[in-house]
Amino acid sequence: MAKVRRMFPGGNTSQGFYSLHDNIIGPERNMLYIIKGMPGGGKSSLMREIAERMIKQGYSVEYHHCPSDSKSIDAIVIEELKICLLDGTPPHGIDPIYPGLTDKIIDLGKFIDEDKLKLNKSDIIIAKENNKDAYGKAFSYFKAAKIIFEEIAEENKKMLDIKGINNETKEILEQIFEKDKIIVESNGFKERHLFTTAYTPEGFIDYTNTILEWITNIYYINGEIGTGKTTLLNRILEEGKMRNYHVEVYHNSLIPNKIESLYIKDIDTIVTWNKEGQKKAKVKIDFNKYFDNSKLDTGNYNMLELLIDRGVKSLNSAKENHFILEKAYRLTVDYSGIDKIREEIYDEILNYVK
Repeated sequence: MAKVRRMFPGGNTSQGFYSLHDNIIGPERNMLYIIKGMPGGGKSSLMREIAERMIKQGYSVEYHHCPSDSKSIDAIVIEELKICLLDGTPPHGIDPIYPGLTDKIIDLGKFIDEDKLKLNKSDIIIAKENNKDAYGKAFSYFKAAKIIFEEIAEENKKMLDIKGINNETKEILEQIFEKDKIIVESNGFKERHLFTTAYTPEGFIDYTNTILEWITNIYYINGEIGTGKTTLLNRILEEGKMRNYHVEVYHNSLIPNKIESLYIKDIDTIVTWNKEGQKKAKVKIDFNKYFDNSKLDTGNYNMLELLIDRGVKSLNSAKENHFILEKAYRLTVDYSGIDKIREEIYDEILNYVK
């Protein structure tokens, strides 16, 4: 059965734009197509069309969505064939490591009518500058939100039964790693880092359910900020690495150095504090039972939500400018040329099928 998983290879975070694009496909790939081009130039549509065709043929596909436009695609991975098509334009510019062997650049820029494009020069320059300003504001709000988040965490730790948390953590580790090892195919990564959520111009987008759908053992951690959820996940990650397991690490979309979900492929187990995990969990872990919330500062929680909301609104402003760029370029593109390139890539992929 073809699996369809959705995720984000980057994020609009408290650390600015945070790229994990080098985790999309590993070095053991058969082919990486790096697509260069322009806004509105057909990159996402090309990848989506090929992905849909491969799914119909029974192949599992990962969709790597763009955090600046969740409906747009930054990359697709055809898992069984170890083939990836990837948008290699800034802010996540990627260059080939093995050009001509496993990496190939596809230049869609050659289908631009430069004379037509020059007519929109001033609109493009203004939109680019406005776009930069909007992202700058968004990242400032997210950075401020992180400060409030950390303040909440420090205050909440004072109301936590650390001994109780540590004892339960030990029991959880023993429970997870007592399972028999299940051999699974690797995609070349021992440790792979991505996001399943993102703050986008459309708001907060969560694709965690598309990851959970294919996993047997789901552990959900419930707990307030600062109760030790990420600490537990870090301990599980270290244990998994010591056992040489393959892991997928999914980071928090506001504070990317925090782990939100950890998938240990070899034992078909995921541990998460994402709310989607609560719906499908076989095991639920409640850290709040070790937390005295009688002195909870709700004002800081409200401030955290306000700052995140302001950040998302600034991203929405950036998207408006991106639409201007897409419109300016779209009128200058020869899409018949792009259609031809798409069919050439598809034919090459079919050769790997054969």
